[in-house]
Amino acid sequence: MKNPPKEKSGILGGTFDPITLGHLGLARDIQEKVNLDRIWFIPAWQSPHKQDQPPTDASHRLSMLKKALAPYPHFEISEIELNQKEVSYTINTLTTLQNQHPDTEWYLILGIDAFRDFATWKNVREILNGIHLTVATRPGYSNDLAPKTLQAMMDDLPFTYQLHRQANEVRTYLCQETGKTLIFCDIKPLDISSSEIRERIKCGLSVKKMLPPEIERYIMAHHLYQANPRPQPQ
Repeated sequence: MKNPPKEKSGILGGTFDPITLGHLGLARDIQEKVNLDRIWFIPAWQSPHKQDQPPTDASHRLSMLKKALAPYPHFEISEIELNQKEVSYTINTLTTLQNQHPDTEWYLILGIDAFRDFATWKNVREILNGIHLTVATRPGYSNDLAPKTLQAMMDDLPFTYQLHRQANEVRTYLCQETGKTLIFCDIKPLDISSSEIRERIKCGLSVKKMLPPEIERYIMAHHLYQANPRPQPQ
């Protein structure tokens, strides 16, 4: 008797300070193109790549995330990294998730900019040994990555990947050593960054079409990211 197929779950990490329409569009596109059963959003307590930039209070970031994901039944939130209350490293989060969900195949979701430096991440070999890596790319990305080409980025990785299949804007490479895949998905980019949103709000500029409306209302109600925020009630 065959074992039931493992659930395919994506991991999308970040500070989500705040969550944007770009995050949601990325998750929807990757879920559809890679045929994932669900995607776990994992807010970081403190990003190791931005230790000089303390994020907004975790309670606000988590509240915004819950509001934004409410319409999406296949999107989940894990508070693993928030509960640890320390710098969040992917290898630690992955180990915890694998122990909690042993019957799940995990797909780590990155944007192309994060993939540029992925080979320098802590314990990158152990990460790649345990997960499939899914990278969101721009259409025509092979000509859009100078001075470092996509192949050069792949060559930096501790394992070797060979092209396995290509269809419908999805290019899949297979690692013979681990049996895991490296997947590049062309998606329509929404050029929206959380840092730009914070700066626009600070300057009193509009952020419409950058955030879900309920998140914009939450930000304004709690006076987040403003140049002279009102003190919060105790």
